[in-house]
Amino acid sequence: MAVLQALSLLWSARHQWQTLSVSEQEGFALSNPVAATSAEQVNTEWVLDALAGGVVVVNLQGKVTYMNASAEKLTLWQRDKVIGEPVDKVLRLDDLQGNPIIQRAFDAHRAHPGHPLQFGQVKLHPRVGEAKFVELHTTCILDERKAVVFIFRDVTADRKVINRLYRQASRDALTDLMNRSSFEQYVEQLAHDTSSLLRTHVLASVDLDNFKIINDTCGHLAGDELLKQVAQIFRHSVRTSDKVARIGGDEFAVFLEGCSQDKGRGIMETILTELRNFRFSWEGRVFSIGASIGLLEFMPASHIQIKQLFADADRACYTAKALGRNQVFVHAGEGETEAISNQRVTDWGKLLKDAIREDRFMLFIQPIAPLSEGRADNIRQYEVLLRLPFRQTLLNPGSFLPMADRLDLMVSIDRWIIRKSLDVLAKCCVSAAGQVGEQTRLMINLSSHTVQDAECFAYVEQQIKRTGVDPSMICFEISESVAISNFVHSKRIMNALHSLGCHLVLDDFGSGFSSLNYLRELPLSYLKIDGNFVHNLVSNPVDAAMVKAVHEVGQVMNLLTIAELVEDAETLQHLRQIGVDFAQGYYCGRPVPLMQLCQQQEQRLQVVA
Repeated sequence: MAVLQALSLLWSARHQWQTLSVSEQEGFALSNPVAATSAEQVNTEWVLDALAGGVVVVNLQGKVTYMNASAEKLTLWQRDKVIGEPVDKVLRLDDLQGNPIIQRAFDAHRAHPGHPLQFGQVKLHPRVGEAKFVELHTTCILDERKAVVFIFRDVTADRKVINRLYRQASRDALTDLMNRSSFEQYVEQLAHDTSSLLRTHVLASVDLDNFKIINDTCGHLAGDELLKQVAQIFRHSVRTSDKVARIGGDEFAVFLEGCSQDKGRGIMETILTELRNFRFSWEGRVFSIGASIGLLEFMPASHIQIKQLFADADRACYTAKALGRNQVFVHAGEGETEAISNQRVTDWGKLLKDAIREDRFMLFIQPIAPLSEGRADNIRQYEVLLRLPFRQTLLNPGSFLPMADRLDLMVSIDRWIIRKSLDVLAKCCVSAAGQVGEQTRLMINLSSHTVQDAECFAYVEQQIKRTGVDPSMICFEISESVAISNFVHSKRIMNALHSLGCHLVLDDFGSGFSSLNYLRELPLSYLKIDGNFVHNLVSNPVDAAMVKAVHEVGQVMNLLTIAELVEDAETLQHLRQIGVDFAQGYYCGRPVPLMQLCQQQEQRLQVVA
């Protein structure tokens, strides 16, 4: 305001000096040299420029009577050509909503002539070119030649800096999605907006599956690039009104504004499908990913606790992960929530240790079916699957193995599986092998911890000697990601197991498709094709090509191929056409308890007898 007052006084003094004749100015200068010097300074353009930037003076008829050099540069109008022109022709000023300002300023000064006005940042449209942002003030000159003065300073550069700083503070630096802080503020604002009473929103919590494998195998640069590409999938899959944020690490969140639960689930299922079909390539390797997604529908209310909203969405995501990953789970009702909460607070360490010590785990087997008559030899093959009885249900490995991994119990669990599997083979299959022209081969998964365990080979050798099982009837599965990330240990243990006579299979092959050089160094018998490729084989030509490529690699290296996740006849037929050797999935046979092997053997013996 002090600047406006000073400008008003300067303008009045300038006007008074210009009204004097030349002789009067000379006489005034002789008698008042200091004042004359001040008057000359008032008459100079740089004083006005220094005070206020752009200055345009308009009479009460709306005609321009003065424009300084700064205003000339900002408006791109020549000063000598705008005098007498209508101000709204020269100064085109709008507020940030696009409403004209000139008339509002005149009306306000007519009503309150003694009050300077501040309009803040507004848009100035120059004669040519793009609009600028300026900070606008106006004041009314109250001498005998009344006028309105428009003073404006260019803040376009300042605004860009501020916007850039705000963006840096509100966006994730890696993916350019919203960061956690800005996302939570946005959700909180809409969660408390009760202006539309029947409007619901959906909050989704997303956790990528297999990200750690890629990060550990290929390094952080690969992990960062994967996150960038995943961010693009989110952007292209949501609506323009929706918001996506990277919450941290490989965790994302999506806010679906004005969305029902059913519609929200459809959107998130679409994102999940895109993630399943996505293939990440890095230095010759190709990886598949997935996601566990938790969904929460809510209605805005003034009492909503934002922390609770995010906690409920995270709980749903946790449940999706516990149920086997790569799926969408909707936040449960109160009864279900209580049951899930009970499961979360379970002492998993004690539960898992007791299951190992007291043999509470259960082993299931799933058949691996030959796809050609030439493969239907006298060996029946099954993959061994682990289950854990818990509160009148059987938990899949995805429900408890992540916790076992964190508690360093994987080696103990793998040893339990090996011991029990060989016990069943010895009891039910070895004695019958000589009487029935059929043998049973079990495929047992080894975790990354067991692969790195220095005592693994000695334990397997001890169990084979103890049970008397033919080593060729045991096949150990090691996932491709484990083999690549721990190649030295993997090669050592696989060579040792092969020397015993055991068979070896590389599991999930294709998820980390590399240069394939490492395959030559591993004593493999089988390649098991990543089920994510097989699942979409019929509808996705890229996945079909991947399955064909894996099988051709197997043929060249004299390895048998097994396709996972075969769930329908059409997929099975495509696999036969490609030439894949074996298939595994619900269409080929559902998992059954391992002990049923004994019953099957007894039935065969009765038939022979």
